[in-house]
Amino acid sequence: MTLSVVINAASGTAQHYGAGALRDLIAETATKAGRAHVTVDVVAPQALPDALAAAAARSPEVWVGGGDGTLRSAAALMIRHRGVLGVLPLGTMNLLARDLNIPLEIDRAVQALCGAEVAAIDVGRVNDGLFLNKSALGLYPEMIVDRERRRRLFGLAKWPAMARSAWRALRRHRMMEITLEHGGREREIVSPAIVVAVGEYEFHAARLFGRPDLQTGELTVYVSHEKRWFGSAGQLARLFLGTLEADPALEVIKAHSLRIGFPRAKPVASDGEIEMLPGPVHYRVGPRALKVRMPAEG
Repeated sequence: MTLSVVINAASGTAQHYGAGALRDLIAETATKAGRAHVTVDVVAPQALPDALAAAAARSPEVWVGGGDGTLRSAAALMIRHRGVLGVLPLGTMNLLARDLNIPLEIDRAVQALCGAEVAAIDVGRVNDGLFLNKSALGLYPEMIVDRERRRRLFGLAKWPAMARSAWRALRRHRMMEITLEHGGREREIVSPAIVVAVGEYEFHAARLFGRPDLQTGELTVYVSHEKRWFGSAGQLARLFLGTLEADPALEVIKAHSLRIGFPRAKPVASDGEIEMLPGPVHYRVGPRALKVRMPAEG
């Protein structure tokens, strides 16, 4: 069985090693770990859709290294082809890789994936789109839109741009008037931020957006009821401190599906990728829809 590996050449790890050296490292490590037929393609971002589609068509198992958008595209293809996805930690935060117990060093990650069992994990759906960790409305997508604007106009690096954008979004503190419908009930909500997660988060200071269980069969909806910017700034601080779970202004809802209605199109950030979506948006969970390589914990 051929194992296909597709790497985003723009990832930090690919640029650090160089395309040829990274290709050799992955292929040699996988071969030593018992994988006999391995193809590794390190491709430019604009070539990723075609490379992923070709890999999914020829191989029942595809490993992918890149950011959130790359993983989402690969996951959608592997669900369609009923194949197995391996996640290489070449993104910025590597949330899914961490949830799957995959080491963050590339050689150790390859070794762990070679010895890992196949598990089926939940995914989220927003309208016809897919997300693997979270989809957000309000403050978070506003931060991302402004961050990318600053990077494009001023050449700022990702995290300095994000810090400035977070401060701007918090001070503006735009409130959303939305309709939330789930479980046969509908209610009006005014909120600055809503996050829909696949499964439930554990809040720890050293681990943002970590999920202990990827097979809950549920979405968890986090609704902020803060009315002032400094209250939302406090929530953000408690997120980093790992104490957000005890916040009285944070509502937590469990649902298999829900509908969020609003009058005008809004930016929605699904795994960090922005889409302008008209309301209402429909969310649902896809229980155990994606097969992945998942090393044993520890």
